[in-house]
Formats: sequence, C-alpha cells, structure tokens
Amino acid sequence: MKEKMWALLVHLGTDLWHGKFCYKNLVFDDLLWNSILEKSQEAGINTIVLDVANGIEYASHPEIATKGAWTRKRVRTEIARCKEKGIALIPKLNFATPHCKWLGEYSRMISTKQYYHVVNDLIKEVYELFEHPEYIHLGMDEEDAKHVAEQELAIYRQGELFWHDLRYFIDCVQDTGAKPWIWSCALFDHPEEYKKHIGVEDAVLSPWYYNAFRKEHWTPISSRSEYVAYYNEGEYAKMGIQFVEEDPFLVNFRKVALPLMKEGYHYIPCASVVNKCDYNTEDLVEYFKDNAPDEQVLGFITAPWFPTIKEFEKDFYDSIKFLKEAKKKFY
Repeated sequence: MKEKMWALLVHLGTDLWHGKFCYKNLVFDDLLWNSILEKSQEAGINTIVLDVANGIEYASHPEIATKGAWTRKRVRTEIARCKEKGIALIPKLNFATPHCKWLGEYSRMISTKQYYHVVNDLIKEVYELFEHPEYIHLGMDEEDAKHVAEQELAIYRQGELFWHDLRYFIDCVQDTGAKPWIWSCALFDHPEEYKKHIGVEDAVLSPWYYNAFRKEHWTPISSRSEYVAYYNEGEYAKMGIQFVEEDPFLVNFRKVALPLMKEGYHYIPCASVVNKCDYNTEDLVEYFKDNAPDEQVLGFITAPWFPTIKEFEKDFYDSIKFLKEAKKKFY
C-alpha cells in the first residue's frame, strides 16, 4: 500500500486575503524556510504544499509576480533540496474569489475568456516548473458572499457558474497528468450539486477542521476574550453556545465528513494551530484513523495559515511537532 502523505502547507506568496497579509513585495524568511525543511525531515513529513500565488516569476505571465518573487531557477533549486530530504514539493494556486488577489488585474476578470486563458497557462506552467508533481492544489474554499463582503470589488461565483469554473480548473489539472486537490467546502456545503458535477476520482479533498473532536478537549468560549466577543454577536448570540465546538460549521463537519466518504471520495484531512487548539491535530488524525476507510484517507496535512516569517516561527514549529506526535501515536 502506498505510503500516506504527511504534509505541511507553507505560504510563499501571501496576497490571498484582501487586506490581510498583503504586502508590496515578497515576505518570506529564508532562514525560517531552511529550519522548516530540517524539522519537517526529522518529523517524517514527506510533502510540503507551497502556496505560490504571486511568489514566483511566471514565464507565461510575468506581470503577476510580486517584487522579490522566486526565480524559476530558485524554484528548481528548492525542489531539488526537498527531494534530497525525501519531501515532495507540491504547488498550490488558489482560484477561489475570496483568495485570488494574487492574480492582480486578472482577479477582476473572473470567468472571462482572458481569465480562463491565464488560469490554464499558470496550471500548465507550474506542472512543468515543479517537475510533474503528483498533485496541484487549486484551493477553492469559502466561495460565498460572506468571505468577499469586505473586498473593494465583491464578486463570487454561485450556481452553475461555480460548477462550470471548478470543472474547468479540474480539467486543466487533469490535462497535465497531475491530480487536482481542493478544499472540501464545495462538497460539504453543497453535497448533492457537487456529486452531480464532480466525480469521486476527479479530485482529492481536504476537509479542514481546526478544533477538538473529543468532548474532554472542547474549548469553552469563556476561555478567550475573542471567542466571548465572536460568539455573542449576531446570530451566534441567540444560540447560547458554551463551547467553540458547538459552532454550526464544526457541528456540520462532524455530521457530514464520514457519511460523505461512503460515496467514495478520497480525503487528506487538514489540521491547524490557527485556532490555538493544541488537541486539534491529534484529535483529527485519531478521528479519521478510527472511523474512516483507511484506503480513502490518503494522508494528513497541517496548515499554520501565516506568512513564512519569524513572527510566526512558533506556529510552524508547533504544526510540525503536533503532526509528528499524531503520526507516531496512530500510525
């Protein structure tokens, strides 16, 4: 049986969230990157998903690159370094409208002929540049009104246009020979529509869940001031939530994640330290190890969700440590 993937998400480009972590040039700490590689190798991590965004110089569309972006030579050098450490370097290009500021002017041309042309060019280019990776991650999370509400140009896909574009992205990746990899939002939020448009072998899914599963590990909202504020606003105020894990999003995850696997979908579940839940990675790995068909869980990924800079060094180190511990405990 093929070895499971143990992966870490690292951001090279950061123009994914309008107004947050958007810089005028590449912000990436090479010393931290070197340390991440060493610690990943020691932890048994065999894959790094590099969210390239505007952080590399594209030959097909050089206008996208931010100042200081990696050259094509640098990309090849890093792929070779990773290979020496037993780590596959997988490219990620997020085409979801809430996270595509990195596309520059093309982010304002969603679903036009020019846009489709650019998307196809970039997917083909990263496939060749990353030396025919097994996967290309397409992102495609949080495509809804809520997540674009604060953008200067608030636009998102819905209905048949969303499924048309997702299908197009998947086809572009499949045409290269790589396997499309996406976040699970589309399946979990719209399961019947997803099943009509995207087959079980068309894309690998990463269901993301950043809190605890075991009730003894649940986080009281009273434990952190930001939780108290968040869960006492708007619709949440009417729910009487006592624990973060009672959030409807997390409740829905626990309700649909396993049943949807019966359809035959393959998962690479995603953990994170971003919600400061130290039990998340262990609980997530245990949950799928104990309850999901082993052949449908291709591995696990952890995502710090911060720029690769010294300020967030601990978040990267904790991510690696927690994944290492969970791997050792359950596999």
